[in-house]
Amino acid sequence: MRAARIVFWLISILIFAPLVVLNGKTIWRRWKDGQVKSAYVRLALTVVACLLIAAFLLSLYRFTLGYQLPLVMERTIDIFTRRIEGEIDITAYKDLMLKSGLADVGFRPVPEEDLRQAGFIIGGKYSVAISEQAYDNNGDTAVMYARHQVEGRTIYTAVRFKFYDNKWKALEHWVVSQEEIQKMSDIKFIEIRP
Repeated sequence: MRAARIVFWLISILIFAPLVVLNGKTIWRRWKDGQVKSAYVRLALTVVACLLIAAFLLSLYRFTLGYQLPLVMERTIDIFTRRIEGEIDITAYKDLMLKSGLADVGFRPVPEEDLRQAGFIIGGKYSVAISEQAYDNNGDTAVMYARHQVEGRTIYTAVRFKFYDNKWKALEHWVVSQEEIQKMSDIKFIEIRP
């Protein structure tokens, strides 16, 4: 998500810098030449154009955060990591997932018992990585994996997503079994939290 933010900031700078600099020079020149009314009109048009472009970029950024599955997975796992690090409980976790638009109404989180059996240490400081790509993708559903590491332990979880109205939403989150882990040897992970 940090990379997406950087890309959109760079796009914004590349769009706004020439627009503001070139129109600023024109407005200043007209102001100095005594064409005050023309300078004010140009200033108003520049401000309106900047506002329209900013609104477009903001809506494009929000669309991208919901449409790109790795970004949705990153946000989902960030909230889950807050849960396993003890910052929030399961109720707050589900509420936060729903409020942020990351989960379906029937979202099934990892049960507390499964967390304990898998070896999660509630309150530990985790480093987290997510899979580079989605798996079991059949069009409107997909699965992505996460690797959680703490105190020499590595635990894998998976999240199933469904595509609704140009947005991915989490349906369920579970701890990956040993059989699945053995099949995951070729999966590449991207670290999102050192």
